Amino acid sequence: MKLIAISQRIIENESYVEIREALSVEWGEFFNASLLGFLPLPLSYAIPFKTYAQTLGESLAGVILSGGNDLASLNDNPISQMRDDYEGEIITHCMQKSLPLLGICRGAQRIAEYFDSTLKSLDGHIGNHQVMESQSNREFIVNSFHNYGITTLGDSLQSLAKAQDDSIEAFRHKTKPIFGLMWHIERTNGMENDKIFQEWLGVAKKSFG
Repeated sequence: MKLIAISQRIIENESYVEIREALSVEWGEFFNASLLGFLPLPLSYAIPFKTYAQTLGESLAGVILSGGNDLASLNDNPISQMRDDYEGEIITHCMQKSLPLLGICRGAQRIAEYFDSTLKSLDGHIGNHQVMESQSNREFIVNSFHNYGITTLGDSLQSLAKAQDDSIEAFRHKTKPIFGLMWHIERTNGMENDKIFQEWLGVAKKSFG
């Protein structure tokens, strides 16, 4: 069984005290349409990621850090810190094991921050906008649902696409199979350009053997 682990949004219920882990149904639809042959494994923050990795072994083909929640450095609160800490463990494990990792929106921000990139508040990143590939200068439209963006990348990362305001929309690690996309591949207008996703997926398929 081929599995791709995916982190979840953390939600604090307002009607009574309860912390919930949630994943949009769009992710199930995305797996069914674009990740055939893989099953999603939603990760619980109560279970150390190493436990998942040790239990699953070679069945774990890759990891996705999903969107939702701000980074604690941008919006300091216990939920954001909980998610930062957990996803930091995932990034460290993926670095050590060369396990394919894909960050989506908030997930891309977390990876970028982990590798000493700079993030700032940005205007004009809610709704569809134009993005340009860094090498080919090909332009395409992506969805956008974030108030913070990546303005500079750490030395370990390289840009793959930028928005018109020069903020980083996509990147990868220079030596490890780690990628980040600021748009949501699981939502409408998320796969107009699937080149980067397909590159990550190709590595995940190879890692599974």
